[in-house]
Amino acid sequence: RAYIMALKSTGYQASALTVVWTSGQSLDSLTDGEWTDVSDAIDNTTNKYTVVDCELVLGSAAFTGTDSIVSLYIIPSVDGANYGDWTGNVTTEEKENNAYYVGSFLTSGASTAQRLPLRDVRIPPGLYKIVLRNTSSVTLAARCNTLKWRPHSFEDV
Repeated sequence: RAYIMALKSTGYQASALTVVWTSGQSLDSLTDGEWTDVSDAIDNTTNKYTVVDCELVLGSAAFTGTDSIVSLYIIPSVDGANYGDWTGNVTTEEKENNAYYVGSFLTSGASTAQRLPLRDVRIPPGLYKIVLRNTSSVTLAARCNTLKWRPHSFEDV
């Protein structure tokens, strides 16, 4: 006899939180092809959320909409103290970072501010950090750029 498991969303389990870059290159003034530095650590050891919905808010810039994306990378800490090797804050292709790629935000051709969602991003149950790479063909605005995440999970029905 086959058992078919159905899942339903738990709904959001917490308020939206903003990803923080205390030091180094953040989203503001991120040039085309450039990577941010790693964000501050995000702690998922207690709640053990399984997925988050992300929203990238970008200030106005002259986006083309043609192959215009900002990519999201998550670097987990397996032991709670150390993180995988990362090459960041450069404008060159870094293939060793591909293992951490989780999705992309697609910009439109508008030059106005944009709110870009990325749904159901899997996150690790411990500590992790976030990196973004701008390949939107423009330098991002000097301010008003944020990345927010809001956790949810799935449960058996």
